Amino acid sequence: MEKVKRFFAGVLVCLTVGGVGHVFAATSNGCDDEANDRITPELALCSTHIYNIGGTENVPSGNSDKQLMRDVVALKTTVMTQQMNKQYEYLEAMIRRFKTQLEKAVLTTSLQAKGASSSSGGSSSSSFKSNDRSIYLAGVSNCNNELTSIKVFECLNNNLNQIYNMSNNGTNLTMELRKQLANDYKVAANNYSGVWTEKDEKCKEPNNLGSRSVFQGCLDGLRAGVRQGYEAAQRNAKQQEKK
Repeated sequence: MEKVKRFFAGVLVCLTVGGVGHVFAATSNGCDDEANDRITPELALCSTHIYNIGGTENVPSGNSDKQLMRDVVALKTTVMTQQMNKQYEYLEAMIRRFKTQLEKAVLTTSLQAKGASSSSGGSSSSSFKSNDRSIYLAGVSNCNNELTSIKVFECLNNNLNQIYNMSNNGTNLTMELRKQLANDYKVAANNYSGVWTEKDEKCKEPNNLGSRSVFQGCLDGLRAGVRQGYEAAQRNAKQQEKK
C-alpha cells in the first residue's frame, strides 16, 4: 500500500506541475523499449507493465509485484481519464460559448439590416433602437419607402401581423408597440382616404393606446383600412392599365 501511495503522490505532482499534456507526451518516451532504464514511471502509462512500478525486468518477482502493477496501472488510467474528461468538458463549454456568440452576432446583423442601430461601447440594450423614425419594432419596415400604393398596403399588412404577434393581441403593450401602431395608422390614412372615422384619430396617438380594448380596436380598425386600401389600390392600378 505504501508503494501505491508513493506512485499516486508522484502522479499528482506531475499533473499539477506539468499539466496533463506532459502525461501524454511521455507515452512516447521509450515505454516500448524493454531495455530503457530511464523511464519515469510517474509520467507514463507504459504498455510494459513492470515499467509502471519502476521495475527493469519484465518478470514480476512475486504476487505482491503483480498486485502493485495492477493497482498502479488502474490508478494511472483513472487519473488520466479524469484529466481527459476535464479537458473535454472545457472544450464543450468553449464550443457552447462560441455558438452563443455566433447566434448573437447573426441576430445583431439581421436587426441592423432592418434599421436597428448597434449598441455603443460593446454593451447590449434590452430595447430595440432604429435609425429610422418610422420603425419602432424589430421585423417591421418603413412602408413610406414603397413606390406604389399596393406595395404600401402589403407592407402595412406585414407590419400589422408583427404588431399583433408581438403584442399577443393587445395583452402585452409596450410603448414601442403603441408607437408602431400609431405610426402605421398615419401611413394608412395618408394613402387611403376612405373607411376612417373620427374615432380612428385616437389610434394615431401612442398615449391613447394604453388599454387592451382600445389597442385591439385600433388593430381591427387598421386591418380593415389596410384591406380596403389595398383593394382600392388594385382597382386604381387596373384602371391605369386600361388607359
